[in-house]
Amino acid sequence: MANLLSQGSSIWRMDTSVSPNAYSEIGQVMSISGPDGSASEIDVSNLASTAKEFVIGLPDNGSVSLEVSFDYASATANHDTLITSRTAQTLDTFQIRLSDSPQTTMTFTAYVTQFSLSLGVDDKVGATFGLRISGGVTFA
Repeated sequence: MANLLSQGSSIWRMDTSVSPNAYSEIGQVMSISGPDGSASEIDVSNLASTAKEFVIGLPDNGSVSLEVSFDYASATANHDTLITSRTAQTLDTFQIRLSDSPQTTMTFTAYVTQFSLSLGVDDKVGATFGLRISGGVTFA
């Protein structure tokens, strides 16, 4: 099995303002974390049980976090579209593309729930965007 490098991976957002709809890359991304989901444990133990018994509940596909070198004015970074989606509370379609060939993708719908600027002495203007996944994640 080959080791897969992070370099060359990317995240894309479905642009529904164009026809036909097309993915637009979110630029200047330094790191992507997630999906980080889990599923609840439902206790189904009863008086006849000899040990705790569980079934798994619905999967919660969690969140994705993006750390970016922030550039609101850049048409190719698409940071402004993420802020607009957050303000409008829009459910958007995203796709994480890994660096392998053929390319592995993870497609999901999510709300932009977080935007946080990061400013520091002798540093770039950074930002973190949080995406809350709603529904499933499709791997292809």
